[in-house]
Amino acid sequence: MWIPKPIYDHAPSFWLMLGVVFVAGGVYLNFPDALRAAYFVFATFCFCHAAWTFLARRRNRRQAEAGPVAEPVESTDS
Repeated sequence: MWIPKPIYDHAPSFWLMLGVVFVAGGVYLNFPDALRAAYFVFATFCFCHAAWTFLARRRNRRQAEAGPVAEPVESTDS
């Protein structure tokens, strides 16, 4: 599946902002405790997903910058 580059680049920011919105909603909106807990659980999921996406991209970009890893050459001597 192909995603346009601007959307792909801003996906971690989207998840982070969505987490902030749900934390704010859980704090400031007058919900029952069960719904407030669900807001905090979903906010935690959003924060974790944003961090995971950011770290995975950084790891892959560093590997791409380092270039391909040379594989060991097998010896043909018998």
